[in-house]
Amino acid sequence: MHSQRFLTAAVLAPLLFIVLWWGGRRFFDPVLLVASAICLYEYFALCFPGQWLVQGLGTLLGLFPVSSVLLWDDPEFIVLSVYAAFIGTILLFLASYSRWLHVLRDWAIFFMGITYVGVCAAHLGLLRSLPMGREWVLFLLVITFGGDTGAYYIGRGIGKHKLCPQISNGKTLEGAIGGLVVNVIAALFIWSMVLKNIDPRILVPLALLIGAIGQVGDLAESIVKRSAGVKDSGKILPGHGGMFDRIDALLLAAPFLYWFLSLGKIDGVMIR
Repeated sequence: MHSQRFLTAAVLAPLLFIVLWWGGRRFFDPVLLVASAICLYEYFALCFPGQWLVQGLGTLLGLFPVSSVLLWDDPEFIVLSVYAAFIGTILLFLASYSRWLHVLRDWAIFFMGITYVGVCAAHLGLLRSLPMGREWVLFLLVITFGGDTGAYYIGRGIGKHKLCPQISNGKTLEGAIGGLVVNVIAALFIWSMVLKNIDPRILVPLALLIGAIGQVGDLAESIVKRSAGVKDSGKILPGHGGMFDRIDALLLAAPFLYWFLSLGKIDGVMIR
């Protein structure tokens, strides 16, 4: 388990860095689109097992927000894309109304996948389009993945107090705190490497907020998996599970960082 987890990270982390740092948008955008599609498919496979048409349509509609951002780099188009996807869900459930035992519940679950995964993933594209977008995406990746890894190993090593035992039995309070400590260390590392023009007194609290939101995202995905009765969302990443397992924290944290930078000021300079 640990060797698989390490090997997967050792292979994917450098590739992801190359795509982000030197690949430009022509490589970053397809990677984001494919990762979003896999994550969407895993969500709909968890929530609607065995229903291949529903899974496919959910994945397709969930890509509307991501595609709109990659085409226009404008958050306003997310609203239009979600509206179009919502119409698509209405048509789907109108056409198949009699087949659903709990139609309103299933409709809500279906649409949640579009907003949860699709809209959140779209913000990674928006973040990349900002000034210094490459650096900020790297900051987000290092903070969330570093915190997740820290929480995992610290929790396994010294964790005794369960964080949310009814939702995820493996997560501990010690692991959550350890993850936040790693978030701070990761923030200082990225500051020393690529964000020296940003005051670390801003970056450290920002990293803590991102880390905390990421842990909420991790627990949110655990609710989905617990409801589906599975441990992992998939098997595409050996040692890590599915794509949804790997980027659950990233999904929830990306919109926060984008809007923080887009609406706020860093070092007296408007980011957008």
